[in-house]
Amino acid sequence: YMSRKPKNTQLIIHQIFLDIGKYEKIPDKWVRNMNVNKKLNRGWRHILWTDSKVNAFVNKFYPEYKKMIKGFPHKFYLIDFARYLILKKMGGVYIDLDVRCKKAIPPSALTIIGSSFTNKKAINNNVIRLSHECVSKLLDFSVSEYNRIMDNKLYLKMPTRRFFYSVSAYMFRKFVLKNKLKSDINFNEYFLDEEAGSWIGKGGIIK
Repeated sequence: YMSRKPKNTQLIIHQIFLDIGKYEKIPDKWVRNMNVNKKLNRGWRHILWTDSKVNAFVNKFYPEYKKMIKGFPHKFYLIDFARYLILKKMGGVYIDLDVRCKKAIPPSALTIIGSSFTNKKAINNNVIRLSHECVSKLLDFSVSEYNRIMDNKLYLKMPTRRFFYSVSAYMFRKFVLKNKLKSDINFNEYFLDEEAGSWIGKGGIIK
């Protein structure tokens, strides 16, 4: 998995597809997105992280988080949490499958913060590129927020939102604002977010 280059300059695009029981295979539109992302960023290595790859990665590099991951209320939590683990160990940029590049990602853009096509002021974890130091802090912050919410049973007050506040977009937004992070590029100039709402399961919003 590792290279000797500084982690925050790695030219790697990470994308994740885990079996959460919603899709039998990767939807065709997401495959098209991946192909566009590869075509526009030919100098970048592309890795699609599946269940087997993520499990092997966690077992090898992050066994200390196995108990926490096993206790996640829904497997979807791992899709978000795994991106922080991967970025800390490998560097590069993470991109959600429902996000498509409009043009090549500048290798010099070492801080990239996701947003939204419909709300240009939004802060989202759908695209992430951070320095190794910063992503390490993000991982620690996510763990602390998850434990704070679960240990204090704060989820009883947020039955359909604990996912967002602990490991997903709301937690990420809180982290970005707390650390006053600024993206080196304009999200909507470089990316199109289709906002597929994959976090909405058969029974409603993932809890």
